[in-house]
Amino acid sequence: MNAQMGSALPTEKLDKHNYASWEYKMHQYLVGQGYWSYIEGAQETAPDSTNPNYPTWQQGASRVMYCLATCVQDHMLSYIRDAKSPTEAWKNLKKIFAASTTARKLQLRQELNNIQQGDMSVTDYTLRIKDLCDSLGSINVAVDDDEMVHICLGGLAQKYGSFRTAITTRENPPSFFYLQSMLMVEENHTRSKNMASNG
Repeated sequence: MNAQMGSALPTEKLDKHNYASWEYKMHQYLVGQGYWSYIEGAQETAPDSTNPNYPTWQQGASRVMYCLATCVQDHMLSYIRDAKSPTEAWKNLKKIFAASTTARKLQLRQELNNIQQGDMSVTDYTLRIKDLCDSLGSINVAVDDDEMVHICLGGLAQKYGSFRTAITTRENPPSFFYLQSMLMVEENHTRSKNMASNG
């Protein structure tokens, strides 16, 4: 386990909009630092204060709590301040931000189903779809790959009409990941064609 912690803390602070991405980054950070066992594992529960291992556990737990406290907005500290262990603090945040509330599900679902590319680039548009799906996933609402493809094609700007038709008439539609690559190629092709016609 690392003796030091904090040299590369995730810079994204938790707020009410980014729990899915924050949780992923924080999970990876704590695993990489060797402290995830304080959240899920052998270090979840504190040993008895008379146990000779207690000071070591307390020191590690304090580092994890500092990490969590540093990576949330200041007004959210109350959610973790009274936790008796890092795992309790983690669960408190999960209850607040990843609770499967009907209102949150409906909000994210509506935004995903109604998403339109508009003036967004292909990259921004597809990343927004992925972010919404990740947010739904954080509250246990799965969006499968075929649905992501369908939503993405449905919200494409009008200039991608021919591309959308070509994809929807294919016998085997691409994965969302592959569709992203295809769209970036199409975007570059459309940009080059417009530049040539304007030149």
